[in-house]
Amino acid sequence: MTIDRAPAHLSDMLAFVRELRGLLQDQSLSQYKSDRMRNLAVEKLFINLGEAALRLAEAQRARIGGVPWRQVIGLRNILAHGYEQVDHETLYRTVTAELGPVEAALAEALARVAGDSPR
Repeated sequence: MTIDRAPAHLSDMLAFVRELRGLLQDQSLSQYKSDRMRNLAVEKLFINLGEAALRLAEAQRARIGGVPWRQVIGLRNILAHGYEQVDHETLYRTVTAELGPVEAALAEALARVAGDSPR
């Protein structure tokens, strides 16, 4: 018997997105850029988000619209492997302007998957 880990991965992803949004909720770009600990926390949460996305089967990802899977996983790879200098302005814009719809898509997908689970 195999255990479907998709609900756990979706739940983790939703938690990471919500934490990212919460970390920058009352932060200006200049406040964020000058806060090294917050920078590192955002980087780590994006790495975790991408890792959870990688753990979802490609077929599962394909059934969930509203999440830019390639970009989520690609950002994880950039941050985890240090391919280039981290652009914190881009991370800030991503959190503050682009994660709202991702949060909604993940919440909807998790509700759908949870509704399909046997009780």
